[in-house]
Amino acid sequence: MNEKTGEREGVPADYPGRIVDFGGRASHMVIALLGVQSTAEAQHAAFMDTMRGLAREAHGPARLEAGRHGGKVGVPTTLAVAYWTDRQRADDWWRSGAVSRWWQGLACDGEAGWFCERMAIPEARFNYAAGTEDRHGSAATLPLAPCKIFGYWGAYRDRLPASAADPFESPLAEPPAPRDPVTRGRRLAVRIPDNLCYIREGQGWADCGAEERAVWNEQMKDKVDTWVGRLAADPVATGCLALRDIAEFDALTGAPLERRSQLAFLLSLGHIERAARTDPAHLAVHGAFAQMYREPRFTPRMHVWVEVGILKEDEFAAEYVNCHPGTGLLPFFTATPVSERG
Repeated sequence: MNEKTGEREGVPADYPGRIVDFGGRASHMVIALLGVQSTAEAQHAAFMDTMRGLAREAHGPARLEAGRHGGKVGVPTTLAVAYWTDRQRADDWWRSGAVSRWWQGLACDGEAGWFCERMAIPEARFNYAAGTEDRHGSAATLPLAPCKIFGYWGAYRDRLPASAADPFESPLAEPPAPRDPVTRGRRLAVRIPDNLCYIREGQGWADCGAEERAVWNEQMKDKVDTWVGRLAADPVATGCLALRDIAEFDALTGAPLERRSQLAFLLSLGHIERAARTDPAHLAVHGAFAQMYREPRFTPRMHVWVEVGILKEDEFAAEYVNCHPGTGLLPFFTATPVSERG
């Protein structure tokens, strides 16, 4: 029960909650979001070939995942999501000759755009949570451990150890008004304010039986679509600055997967807490999922998971090469030419 509000809503007390267990094995979860934007399929294929090759280099990621989306910029985008549990290895990989030559060699005068958003999130401000043993995202890099901090509004926050002393408030009262920066032909970097919130929510139904698939198709899928659309469309109300809803595929083979995930940056954790608690579409998704556990007609196998990270300014670095002006955090924070960064 949430000690702050006295509420318990959603999954029952015996929900089989699991979280990533750092257990002294690591101090940070390092995540890099690398992407290409292009209307040419050859660019997407070449990007994934490059990602697969670079992932095999020394100090490469412990986990590589991938997906495709159109998003608000309207340009087909392929996204690679790389995970490390060793900050030094991740830095060494990014600075290595192979990775540096590729990144620095990207052209600014063509149709395609590229971006890289890298974050190193301390254990105390990171959490992965799910109700199954499926190993995706950060759960593929560290063991899982049982956890009872589920089933009430505020659980996201309470699963972050640093929340006991840090309210994670943004220095900005509200999201900046989106701008339309000049980005074509340029390499740009952005700096974030403290306490930017990164969230990746995932849904997987590959192991579901017919009855559970019907719950997903008939009660959840459309509502997830509505909720995602609401977040992306109204940054002032939701605090959501960037959202990529990806249809996932196997990063090694390219085969489509029965999984999707939404990767978002929000001005603060408080923004998503308020939106999730009040938006009808999210409440409907939450209710349908919780009912599977409160009144089970089958053993739930749907993999619904979330990872949350709270970022300080010096834990995030983003560069955008010839990107659409609406890409990522470009519309909201000052974009500086990379060569001019101090």
